Amino acid sequence: MEPSAVELTHSRPLASVAAALATRETGLTGEEVQSRRQRYGANLLPQGAPPSLWRILITQFQSPLIYILAAAAVVSLFIDEHVDAAFIAGVLLANALIGGYQEWKARESSRALQKLLSIRATVERDGELRDVGAEELVPGDVVWLESGNRVPADVRLSLANGLSVDESLLTGESYPVTKDAAWQGEESAPIADRLNTVHAGSIVSRGRAKGWVVATGKLTAVGKLAVDVLTVKRGKPPLMERLEHFTKVIAIAVLVASVVLIVVGVLLRGYSLTEMFLVAVALAVAAIPEGLPVAMTVALSVASTRMAKRGVIVRRLAAVEGLGSCTLIATDKTGTLTCNELTVRELVLPGNVRAEVSGEGFNPEGAVRIGGQTITHQSGDGFEKVARASVLCNEADLHWREGAWVSRGDSVDVAFLALGHKLGWKREDKLTEFPLLSRIPYEPERQFAAAFHAVKGQPTAFVKGAPERVMSMCDMPAEEASKWLTEAESLAARGYRVLALAEGTVPAL
Repeated sequence: MEPSAVELTHSRPLASVAAALATRETGLTGEEVQSRRQRYGANLLPQGAPPSLWRILITQFQSPLIYILAAAAVVSLFIDEHVDAAFIAGVLLANALIGGYQEWKARESSRALQKLLSIRATVERDGELRDVGAEELVPGDVVWLESGNRVPADVRLSLANGLSVDESLLTGESYPVTKDAAWQGEESAPIADRLNTVHAGSIVSRGRAKGWVVATGKLTAVGKLAVDVLTVKRGKPPLMERLEHFTKVIAIAVLVASVVLIVVGVLLRGYSLTEMFLVAVALAVAAIPEGLPVAMTVALSVASTRMAKRGVIVRRLAAVEGLGSCTLIATDKTGTLTCNELTVRELVLPGNVRAEVSGEGFNPEGAVRIGGQTITHQSGDGFEKVARASVLCNEADLHWREGAWVSRGDSVDVAFLALGHKLGWKREDKLTEFPLLSRIPYEPERQFAAAFHAVKGQPTAFVKGAPERVMSMCDMPAEEASKWLTEAESLAARGYRVLALAEGTVPAL
């Protein structure tokens, strides 16, 4: 497939796109993925090579003030002022070492942060859903998207269910765009009008979708922007601009003073030109503030260390002063970095039955206990219903592969699957016993998710969601509902994220 075919997929029929990609509804095979990865490379945005430590050290000398100090050191050496020359050289070296180390450490922290914030994608390969890093995607992969996902590549949609996507990164539009897999437009249609395509970097606001990857890396719309950005000359921090202005003023003042001194000494006092030149050079060296660069570097290093303790990583020391001048920073992030893993910690069942759950993260190793007694789904008191609702009202996967637990899906769903394992229930086994009839996926505006399964031939709804929303769907006295809502508020006050589970028979679907 040529790059031109990639660019025009929004204007081609879906069958033609699939043929051009040489793919199918069940996705690519492992061999096809390896072959295409060698052809197209990793799905990464183009970026410059990270500078080495030596290059970072060299950049510490790239400043007009440093140039003047270096010239002063050479002149001091020329006029046999070896102490001054050694002192200036030592200042320059200390400034480079301090500044270089701080910037190198900040860049390493930034690289570690980028690895932590890597994007994951749900991809279908060999007819099986898998959770992989976005950099592993290749053209032709079948990708599934849902609310909250960041689109990992340019994707031509084959299925869209209530899909709205925030494309402000590319288009500047502040409102999400409703997508339509059946839409087909002209070749000249701009990015904002391509309703059958979602682009890398955009965010799914609501709905679910499935589609084929049509472009990765630098061939994506955002990748082309990244290529342009790499060619743009970076601006200078305010501190560097002021320092350059100060250096020019110092240089001009020293030069004028030296010329005046030479003229006065030679013409009015009768000194020789050689004597006055040496005096003027000594004066110029003395007038240059050789301690300023290292003092400024130390101050910025201290500020950078203080900011790092507060969770702010600054890659270039000169940017600390500009950032420190800010009075307001607007961001769409929570400011908290986590592993995006949840663990069910406490269960509260009717009859004031309370159980604690051990284990960490998505690893289902642990147990449900009341006091010191281990509980399973066979222990009664509603634990079987908890296990059943946890694994059936669920869209995630949790498997043991190659010596490790591998998960795919929303963190809440995976946490419920882990709970099911601890109670002795596995979703794959129960789907055969209780076939899925229909599903209502979770959306923020609904505040709940539901799955309808056949239980002994009777359609049964399993629901999970916000306690107040689930309670409103249950047939119970107002007093009992109020008691459960009070319990939910108590758990929330203790820092828990509280969800309610319910089940009930429904009319034939």
